[in-house]
Amino acid sequence: MASNEHKNLNNDNLHVPLNFSTASNGTVLTKNSLGILEWASQGTINTNIITLRGFTIPANSNYYFPVSMNNNKDLYFNSNYGSATISAANVISVSNMLRTSIFLADKDYTISQVDGWVSGTVTETVTFALVKGNNVTANLSDNFTVSQVANTLTVLEEFTASTYGSNIKVGVVDNTSFTINSLSKGDFLLPMIKSAGGTNDTFFNLTITLNAV
Repeated sequence: MASNEHKNLNNDNLHVPLNFSTASNGTVLTKNSLGILEWASQGTINTNIITLRGFTIPANSNYYFPVSMNNNKDLYFNSNYGSATISAANVISVSNMLRTSIFLADKDYTISQVDGWVSGTVTETVTFALVKGNNVTANLSDNFTVSQVANTLTVLEEFTASTYGSNIKVGVVDNTSFTINSLSKGDFLLPMIKSAGGTNDTFFNLTITLNAV
C-alpha cells in the first residue's frame, strides 16, 4: 500500500479545491442543483427573506406607511406621508418611523428581488416604494428627511402592480431592478404604498430577498 495516501499528507502538501485559483474572492464552494461543484457568491448562499404584508384604505393618492406598532391594526398602512412623492419637503418623524413594522439590517445586504401578490377594490395600478433609513443620529433631529446629513431617507425603488377591482382577483409583483439595492448594517427598511385614484382598498403579500454581502 502506498505510504503517501492523501489522508497522511501534511497540511503544507494538501492542494486547494478544484478551480480555487480562478474563483472570485468572496465566493464559497457549493454543490449546485446539477450535482456539480461550483464557486458561488456568498450572497447567493447567505440570504434573508422578508415577508411584507398588509392593507391600506386610502383617502387620497398620497403614500401611506404602517401605523404605529401599538395600534391594534399593525398591518394597516394608514399613516399618511402627506405627499404622492418622496422628497425632502415631506418628512417622517423619528417616532413614527421607528414604531412601524420595519426590518433592521443585521449585516450588509443587497436586495435582489421582490415577489408577491396584490388585490384591490379598484382596477388600477398601485405603486409601492421601498425606503431605507440611515445615518441615524439621536437627539439631533425630530425627522427623517430625504438627502440630508442626519436621519436620511433614501428611496431604493418604486415599483407598480395591477389590481382588478376585486379582492378575489390578484395582480403579480415581480421586481428585480433597483435604483439603489444596498442596505448597510443598522439601516432599516420601510415599505410604502399609494393608490393612483386614492380610493383603492388594497391588500398585498410580498417577499423581499436580501443577499448578504
